[in-house]
Amino acid sequence: MNYPDALAYLNGLQRFGIRLGLENTRRLAEAFGHPEECFRSIHVAGTNGKGSTAALVNGILRAAGFRVGLYTSPHLLDFRERILVDGRPVGAQELAALTSEVAAVIDRLFAPSPLSSPTFFEAATALGFLQFARAGVDWGVIEVGLGGRSDATNILRAEVSVITNIGLEHQEHLGDSLESIAEEKAGIIRDEGWVVTAAEGAALEAIGRIARQKGAHLVTVQDEYRVVHLGRSAQGEIFRLGGRLREYEDLRIALMGRHQVTNAVTAVAVAELLEEKGTAVGELAIREGLASARWPGRLQVVPGHPRILVDGAHNPAGIAALRAFLEEERPAGHMTIIFGVLKDKAWDQMLRTLAPLASTIILTRPESNRGAEPRLLAAVASGDYARVIVAETMPEALAIARDLAASEDTILATGSLYTAAAALRALGFISLF
Repeated sequence: MNYPDALAYLNGLQRFGIRLGLENTRRLAEAFGHPEECFRSIHVAGTNGKGSTAALVNGILRAAGFRVGLYTSPHLLDFRERILVDGRPVGAQELAALTSEVAAVIDRLFAPSPLSSPTFFEAATALGFLQFARAGVDWGVIEVGLGGRSDATNILRAEVSVITNIGLEHQEHLGDSLESIAEEKAGIIRDEGWVVTAAEGAALEAIGRIARQKGAHLVTVQDEYRVVHLGRSAQGEIFRLGGRLREYEDLRIALMGRHQVTNAVTAVAVAELLEEKGTAVGELAIREGLASARWPGRLQVVPGHPRILVDGAHNPAGIAALRAFLEEERPAGHMTIIFGVLKDKAWDQMLRTLAPLASTIILTRPESNRGAEPRLLAAVASGDYARVIVAETMPEALAIARDLAASEDTILATGSLYTAAAALRALGFISLF
């Protein structure tokens, strides 16, 4: 099996859709001798910011001298972005060999009942755990795919569970209230374990209740950390932090947006908790790890004139954070927004949040069979705010936006990680790491 064959095999598993539950992952893990038990782990759930937080924790642990595996989803340009070891994607030939092994085990275990075959995400999770075990990582920083309690990654015995925040998402799988969604995500909390969260309100109450039921120790970022935002440079955000172990002056992250400061504080809370438990991290590693962490496709600036921003905000909370950044930054000139969204998202609310900031909105279709039809979105986007244009593809949308924009203007591509990926691909990016 070569790399294209491996991708074809994995993508073929998409036909099984989303199937929550741990049975398939446990069977795969058992067949490979439980690779997830070969490394210590941090498990990260949440509605928004879990990928950024995982990347920041990864940066801190690497700066502290550990060999670290980072497992995230979805990928933007290349499947191998999901499985990083010390900041580098798994090699194409290596992934092909691993996929061949996993495919053989799937054929053996599930042939009698092919409809129960592992899903794309279950197979990807098995690949990640197997790669990390064979690479000899000290730590795995593992992002939850969907929810928490029944997510394929939840076979881990994580040393620290992280829940970034809670918003309404995937209600068909997780429930229709913040409390029910919080309860699902809090399913990653281990009995008598440690959990860090930046959640607030009713969601925090639900997380706290489950933590108490499991005898777990809860660290609440909003209550136990004091943050002063000091400003923004061309490279990212600058802030001062009062932590549980020490005071931090002039911390810097190479990520844009105040919401990323919250993610960074959550990562510091994880690092300090590990220190309290005896892991050598230290202030220097925290500083260096925060400053070095990268997370493409999230308020990523593509230099040039006009300036292009690419952001994978894909739900109302993410779009609200994006709007807050734009209102605070006040970009010069006019803004053209390229918007593509999945049809199961609250796209009308997302559009109405962004529309007042735009002089022009270009609606396009994400590169996904779940993408919303842009012509159906046009009626919502039109009105008093901006002119609306429909473009069937991202290259067409970018060409229109560039024709409309003056050199001092800004073009923003957002609405979905699929939209962010399409924009980066159209702009000539072939690799992100």
